[in-house]
Amino acid sequence: MGKRIEKEFKPPKYVMLTLDELIRLIICVILDIVEYAVPILLAPVVGDMLDVIGIVAGIIMFGWIGFLSIIEFVPMADILPIFVLTWAIWYYLKKKREKREIKEWKKKWM
Repeated sequence: MGKRIEKEFKPPKYVMLTLDELIRLIICVILDIVEYAVPILLAPVVGDMLDVIGIVAGIIMFGWIGFLSIIEFVPMADILPIFVLTWAIWYYLKKKREKREIKEWKKKWM
């Protein structure tokens, strides 16, 4: 018979969120859900006020990355989950920074 090829088993990779990351994600999901529901039911002025509140919350939670939420002012951008996308970019950059810091720490101490 031929050679038996065994594949290396790799368990699925899970994303473990800290409580702080999870709370920020929940806030972003709530903001996006409100963005979907409220402008349809109320006047555009209320929708714009919610955009401003969401942008301020994004800047407070994510720092300079929160300025990505300004896309909410673009007409018809309310169909995109801007706040969740902002969280995803923030999370990716945070994990990338943490890996770099760990690598620098290992280099320093080993």
